[in-house]
Amino acid sequence: MEREYKLTLRQDEAYEYLSNENDVSVLYGGAKGGGKSWLLCLWVYYWAKHLIDLFGITEVQKFPIPIGFIGRKRSVDFSKTTFETWKKIILYQSYEIKEQDKEIIIDGKVKILFGGLDDQALINKFNSAELAFYAIDQAEETERGDVAVLSGSLRLKHNDVVPPYKRLYTANPAECWLKEDFISRHLLNHYYIPALYSDNPYLPANYEHTLQEAFSYDEVLLKAYKDGDWDALQADNVLITSKMLNSLRNIPTESSFKKNAVISCDPALGGDECIIDYNLNGEIVDRCILHTDNTMLIAAEVMVLGHKYRCFDFVCDIIGVGAGVADRAEQQGMRVIRINSAASAMNKVKFANVRAEMWWMVKELVDSQKLPFPKDEELRRQLVAVRYKIQSGKIQLELKEITKKRLGRSPDRADAFVYAIYALDKLARNITNKNPEFVSQSSVQKFVNTDIPYDMFKLN
Repeated sequence: MEREYKLTLRQDEAYEYLSNENDVSVLYGGAKGGGKSWLLCLWVYYWAKHLIDLFGITEVQKFPIPIGFIGRKRSVDFSKTTFETWKKIILYQSYEIKEQDKEIIIDGKVKILFGGLDDQALINKFNSAELAFYAIDQAEETERGDVAVLSGSLRLKHNDVVPPYKRLYTANPAECWLKEDFISRHLLNHYYIPALYSDNPYLPANYEHTLQEAFSYDEVLLKAYKDGDWDALQADNVLITSKMLNSLRNIPTESSFKKNAVISCDPALGGDECIIDYNLNGEIVDRCILHTDNTMLIAAEVMVLGHKYRCFDFVCDIIGVGAGVADRAEQQGMRVIRINSAASAMNKVKFANVRAEMWWMVKELVDSQKLPFPKDEELRRQLVAVRYKIQSGKIQLELKEITKKRLGRSPDRADAFVYAIYALDKLARNITNKNPEFVSQSSVQKFVNTDIPYDMFKLN
């Protein structure tokens, strides 16, 4: 027994691309309430049924054939949202769930892997899997690298039949790789179908009022989520715009840093990324990402990069756990550049604090094309998310918590990058000792002269 489903016009348009005989990538998204997760779950189920017929699988299989993946960036988010939508709209008699194996069995013949792209065991499955499709819900949360291994697994061939390979992403508007591929660049066989709440006749009559209340704190987000406007996020008070960053592409940079290098760190709490970058002349050459607030572990990874590249300058914000990281790095012989982002700026007339001064300096370097193009898409996304205002005649950045709410994550990569650029500028101009937020006390020679292999600092 099958349910009857009625698609909206937008959903039907997306479904047409997803069910034709061509290899395609589809971005279905825009506003809240456009029925994105609903379409994703429905299509995955019926496409699995179609593949069973296409492959000529008539008997129940002892080992059902893996054909696709459905998921989100984080397993916990998938379980709480997308998976609940699946259970709500797909008849429970139509499938079997193997929770421990993260598999949905359809008709005993094929299976769909499910979960989060943060699940390493699941990622390991993709490395050897041969799939025909994948569907990522809320894909604006992902980075290109998150889906690369999935794309590489689209090579399933069964009973000498090669199916059309399908990639489905649902997303809310965001500055991310999806916008670049589907909206800005219009890549071949990439189709963007905007989904608006006004296209969905099955929503409550007062849904517009619900959106107004939910995002009343941020007019730009309201416009993005209500109207599906991917450009709305580039508000007038954005510090660094996508256009500014894109102007750095394929342009030789005339660096101001005299080939200086620095290791920067943005320690994080509460599960956010703890970023440690080795930055040479304004370009991130190497990076370590941790999810810990253990100062000893963080400092050990700082030392790993330091010895690997013979770089003895380290910059860190000393608010919170950063103070402990800075102290430990200094004990190990690093020359530590301490930044208190909440302290008074050098230019007290123009900036509210050091944080505003640092970010504004990076903005001016980008604007004058004095920085290399940041290759990390997530870093670019974070850089363009920060906004500012003029208050009491001074430039002031919005609270980090507000940026985090807009991004869905903390802008830790952007902060680590900004610390590095700010420190490189000061090192190049040799004015670190004249700046009150910089403290440099350790013996550089203690670090430089050591011959200890850098990997000895790796902790299990």
